[in-house]
Amino acid sequence: MLIFINGNMVGEEDANVSVFDRGFLYGDGVFETLRSYKGVIFHIDNHIDRLFESANAIYLRIPFTREYLSEVLYKTLRENNLMEAYLRLMITRGEGEPGLNIDGCTNPGIIVIPKAFNGYPEKTYTEGISAAIVKTRRIPPSALNPSIKSLNFLNNIMARIEARKLDASEGIMLSTEGYVAEGTVCNIFIIKNGIIKTPALSVGILNGVTRSIVIGLATKNNLTILEQPFPPDEIYDADECFITSTLYEVMPVTKINGRSLGNGKPGVFTKRLLQYFRLNVMQDA
Repeated sequence: MLIFINGNMVGEEDANVSVFDRGFLYGDGVFETLRSYKGVIFHIDNHIDRLFESANAIYLRIPFTREYLSEVLYKTLRENNLMEAYLRLMITRGEGEPGLNIDGCTNPGIIVIPKAFNGYPEKTYTEGISAAIVKTRRIPPSALNPSIKSLNFLNNIMARIEARKLDASEGIMLSTEGYVAEGTVCNIFIIKNGIIKTPALSVGILNGVTRSIVIGLATKNNLTILEQPFPPDEIYDADECFITSTLYEVMPVTKINGRSLGNGKPGVFTKRLLQYFRLNVMQDA
């Protein structure tokens, strides 16, 4: 697989960064995960816009245009002969002297890592996956702006480790106030009596691209959807639950902390929203 690093396309064995790169030293940088369907990168503009928003929030000036980043992403696909894939686009603050001051970091790094990806096994969508509400809390907005998609992912890594120890595929984090926040790499939705609910951004979550698409699709199809804080008890009491992300799409969750949700199978609303989402993908591809 060929990796794009700072203007060059190199093989995996030559894909190296300096030990003085602040992305390596401190996780000082931002990233986006994108997905291509039939060679078309889904909602590429939304992802690039969010990348710039994340960078601005950490005072990282991206010296590249949006058009250049788009060209780099498509070039990486072409050079690897990929049609169905995911792409990880990273911007680091670049090389600098060890220490927290960012003075002298004037040359940000850019990396694109591609990987062939045809989606998760269809069985996961017909049977659902397990998740667990973990003890690891989401970093509060007062400590770090949740809209920043930072290279420092330790909060999420610790939550995922905890989830795996609980024999769950995904971990659901709560806010420091005890409200449901988000998964380690996803947003969460529940359905009760036909009403779809997802945590409000004010809880301290990332405004996921797929989350926004699903909210729009629900509204377009006259489904009732609420964005508001709710406690974890409402997940256990839900008729349905699903999570969303670039890679998950609309993934049913049928078990929480070992307990079946609803009838233990993906629900009607979850199936409808997955269908709407995939139709949306087909229209864009």
